[in-house]
Amino acid sequence: MMRPILLLLACKACSSFTSVSRVTVNRPLHYVGSQQQHSIPANNSFNNKQSSTSTTHSHSALQASVDQEESVSFDKELSQRLESNNLQQVISYLQSHASSTSDLTSNQLKSIFEAIEVATVQSDENTVNKRSIEDATISSAVEFRALDKVRAEMSQLYQLLREEGKLRVFGAIGRLPPSSLRLPPPSGPIYPTTGSKIITPKLLETVTSMEMMSLTPQPTNFLLYGGAILASLEAVVSLMYGINFNFLVVTTLLLALADQILVSGAVFETALRIVRPEMTTRITKHEAGHFLCAYLLGCPVEGVVLSTWAALQDGRFAGRAGSAVSAGTSYYDIDLSEQIAGLKPLTRDSIDRYSIIVMGGIAAEAMEYGRADGGAGDEEALVRFLRSLNPRSTNAVSAWTPELIRNQARWGATQAVLLMKEYKPCYDALVDALERGGDLGQCIVAIEEAAEKNGLGWLRHSSGTIFEEGEFGKWVPYSDGDAIAELNGSIAEPSAPITSVGTNGVPTLGEDPITEAEEFLKMYKENLTQKLETIDKKLNELDNQTSISDQK
Repeated sequence: MMRPILLLLACKACSSFTSVSRVTVNRPLHYVGSQQQHSIPANNSFNNKQSSTSTTHSHSALQASVDQEESVSFDKELSQRLESNNLQQVISYLQSHASSTSDLTSNQLKSIFEAIEVATVQSDENTVNKRSIEDATISSAVEFRALDKVRAEMSQLYQLLREEGKLRVFGAIGRLPPSSLRLPPPSGPIYPTTGSKIITPKLLETVTSMEMMSLTPQPTNFLLYGGAILASLEAVVSLMYGINFNFLVVTTLLLALADQILVSGAVFETALRIVRPEMTTRITKHEAGHFLCAYLLGCPVEGVVLSTWAALQDGRFAGRAGSAVSAGTSYYDIDLSEQIAGLKPLTRDSIDRYSIIVMGGIAAEAMEYGRADGGAGDEEALVRFLRSLNPRSTNAVSAWTPELIRNQARWGATQAVLLMKEYKPCYDALVDALERGGDLGQCIVAIEEAAEKNGLGWLRHSSGTIFEEGEFGKWVPYSDGDAIAELNGSIAEPSAPITSVGTNGVPTLGEDPITEAEEFLKMYKENLTQKLETIDKKLNELDNQTSISDQK
């Protein structure tokens, strides 16, 4: 089982903290005296200097000893709190030792996130923020205990580390800047694109420099071909050994059913990975896309699994109690949780974050392989989620029609592609950590180290602006002139109210004006219809001309 292993890892990591001592060197004092003081005998001057140097060294050694003791004490007490996996105790201790918190080492950060993994595994299953979200879950969300205590504490711990400068790219997109940056708040959420949220297929290709088909998951015929090959092998076995062919087919079906019921298809997945070795790497890069998008958008990640066997041992991914996923990333959006529970009005900002995270896996595959094979389930999850919001989304969008849903999927994919291009070093480091079997702490440290090495941090401006001009919209990239204007005029004062989720989550910005999406899409649809009618007329005319020529 996973729980004892995780607990053991957390305890081992806690005992391996590295003590850091801060040595303070006291500068010698310089005195300016009268000329009479300069007539002191040389031997007395030497003795005074020697005495002063000795005193300075003594003070330095004493200060170093005190700092060393404080560091050892901090390590020991933090280790004790981490071993208990009580996140609230960890938060209280770090808040009361702010100076030491800002100096946390990589090993200490890894141990903190190991404690988060253990605590969330032991907590109730996180249902609201799963990408495999079902309509039934949404409809009964008020009954579901969305505001999980452990995950609220996890969000608070993430935010504390962010404010102390230890998580420089957590919440880098669409959130207020950390107070440590001392930046004025922007006028609204800063995403990779600003302006209109209408993304036509043509505009998506212009903005991302990728074809629309690359971001559309394509069904594969691998299972069909695999079934045909297996049936052929069974036919050969039947002929060679005289075994009844129907018996072999029925036995195969029963074994497949047992595999699905008992271990959620883990045996079949293992065989599939043996036949297609590249499948493991593709899944890793797909999940890295979800992971990084959630992290950059300020949604605490609590775990990731890359196989059905791993999911079976982790309650956050259904475990043995139900149907486990083949791979997944579990995160927690406290804003969405409160809104789904009916405690707050559902906002477009929360819907946008969810859309980007869901489309993050498809975007990652398309960037790495030129097209996305996986992700059909992600698209279906987004469609179900948006459709389920129609009865109570009046403050965001009047009704999620099929056209709006497709547009939202394109918008989320566009943001995800630009986001991962902007933070590509972080994505590569995350993929490398996952391929090496890294846990949550190792993955986050890899992201942060890559960000620091490449000078990445809170996103200060978008990659460009989208305007509702022409038939397909217009894309204006961010230019050097915009950067100069930004430096001269700083960042505009916020026109929307700034909201916060108390001390538990990353502060968010107020709602931006809602784009008249439905009207634009209706016009876009009418234009396309007119173009199709024109094309049909021309084709009919050509057919008529051809038929007349043939008659002649």
